[in-house]
Amino acid sequence: MSSKKLRNLMVAGKRTSMRLEPAFWDALEEIAQREDLTVSRLCTRLAERVEALDVDSLSSAVRVYVMEYFRSATPSQEVALCEMPIAAE
Repeated sequence: MSSKKLRNLMVAGKRTSMRLEPAFWDALEEIAQREDLTVSRLCTRLAERVEALDVDSLSSAVRVYVMEYFRSATPSQEVALCEMPIAAE
């Protein structure tokens, strides 16, 4: 059984379906809210980027975008907010 959730949304004026893990749907909704956009409008912008990059998977582009968005908002490792144990240590 897949843990991915299928949702229908409008992208570039067309109804489309996208399958993402719940954490990515939550993150996408949070980003849209922060940027004062709807999820559909944000996905439309990402779809335009996907076309420009000649990539055929909007869901993959969304995953990468979410990671990049929150990575850019995270302080660099030199300014880490807390110590995080590494399993190999």
